[in-house]
Amino acid sequence: MTQDITPKIQNQLNLSALILKKNHKNAALKSWSGFNLKDAMHVKHAERLLTMYGIKSGLHLRNSLQRYESGQMVSHTFEKLATAFRNDTSKTFEAKYQALESPKTKNTYKMVWKYRFSLKNQKLRGYEMAMYIFQMRLGLVLDFITTEEMMLRLEEAYNITKSTFSSWGEFHRNVCLGDEYVLGATELDVSKFPGTETLWEHYQRLHIAHADWFKEWKK
Repeated sequence: MTQDITPKIQNQLNLSALILKKNHKNAALKSWSGFNLKDAMHVKHAERLLTMYGIKSGLHLRNSLQRYESGQMVSHTFEKLATAFRNDTSKTFEAKYQALESPKTKNTYKMVWKYRFSLKNQKLRGYEMAMYIFQMRLGLVLDFITTEEMMLRLEEAYNITKSTFSSWGEFHRNVCLGDEYVLGATELDVSKFPGTETLWEHYQRLHIAHADWFKEWKK
């Protein structure tokens, strides 16, 4: 029998709401996975997303979760680059930037340079915890994880997140920055194809649709 979603569990699941909505527009945010397990198309979509992350088994899922939880997935590489940039002047950074050929790497350098001091402590932990919970919800669709295990992991992820950020706004901004770091610049992307929404746009929609969820930052 599936465990009922208490207000506390819902608050924990909500840490992944932004990422979930971006990847599954019809997500049922008040359910454990966000997907309709009786809808073959929903299940196929979840499977496709997991495959995209290289997850094809419960072992793959747990390996991925461990990397997100420990910061290995994003924060470590971000901090390594940010540490190097903190020793740069604007002139030496510009020389490094101009020497790059890849547009994606240029976007990454520009983003890390901008936040090299302000994210020194938080790094991109918000994004990692959102992805951590999002991947668990995907894994639940294919029976890679149980709700009982999810509850234990949710509690841990929740505590990490709450001790790192002081508000929903601060947390969600970090999620968006992490997404930008991984995928490339999206905040001011004016060249996107019609109908393609950035995470920043989903962020605005989410706060309008569920404003009551994202006011109080409960410890």
